[in-house]
Amino acid sequence: MRYLTAHVTSQYSNILFNATHPGFVSTKMSTADIHEPYPVAGYAMSHGMEPFKKDQWEGAVSTLYAATATKNSGEYVCPPATVEPGSELSNNKELGEQLMKLTREIVAEKTNAKQKGCPLKDY
Repeated sequence: MRYLTAHVTSQYSNILFNATHPGFVSTKMSTADIHEPYPVAGYAMSHGMEPFKKDQWEGAVSTLYAATATKNSGEYVCPPATVEPGSELSNNKELGEQLMKLTREIVAEKTNAKQKGCPLKDY
């Protein structure tokens, strides 16, 4: 998101790139699927923490805010609709560049990007 903000919005200022965090939401992943990788902790997560979880509608607030109300690009929107700075690693521009380089390489390899008509573009 920060990489795209830095490289794309300079050319296309009406496109916004933002990341959102839904918070602690009651979903199938946090109530049923969590038991396989974490049998004991998963039980505590699925049953003990259930009163503290949001429903899916409450979890969607950050994304709805980012999609409809925000005017800036490169933001990290957390519940309920608060812009936060994010982690130190997420703000590291060099790591962002490395991540996008690796992403391009993997996508190109998996999709045969050298074929005519591939939409991959370096920014």
